[in-house]
Amino acid sequence: MENIEVIDGFLDSEELQTAVNKIVDMKWRFGHKSLYENAYETPFWFCDLENDEFFSVYIKKIIEKTFSKKFEILRLYANGQTYGQDGIYHKDCNNISKKCYTFCLYLSNMKLEHIEIAGGHIYFKFPDLQYNICYEPVFNRGIFFPSDYEHKACAFSRYIMNMRVCVSWKLKEI
Repeated sequence: MENIEVIDGFLDSEELQTAVNKIVDMKWRFGHKSLYENAYETPFWFCDLENDEFFSVYIKKIIEKTFSKKFEILRLYANGQTYGQDGIYHKDCNNISKKCYTFCLYLSNMKLEHIEIAGGHIYFKFPDLQYNICYEPVFNRGIFFPSDYEHKACAFSRYIMNMRVCVSWKLKEI
């Protein structure tokens, strides 16, 4: 839990506008899952970003500077979830000795006064705790955590008509 870093206002206004415009213009595919071996998991929307230099090079440099680490990108994509498309608990990497991290950036623009009814949290489950830790999907919020942390992303509530968009970098420290 102490290794989760939350940074509000991660991108400056010009970078943020570029990121949002790119996401809007991307071709989304349906059928992504947190764990493909789970037959009962609800699929959600997905957009591969590994070949997009803005996300894979430009923003990666911002991530490296922010966390004072150099990374290799293992995977890079955007998740899109609408009402009812909750993920399930999973780990992005089961071997922390590989020094793997996940960085999530929320790109769903929503008024802060709606955040209380929005849902769309990312939840973390820790075996030593009797409760879960969650963070709200605040626009332009970045969340950085070790990839062996068990987590899941939930969709917005039925009161929010937007898709919950989160860009996820799966990173290996080099």
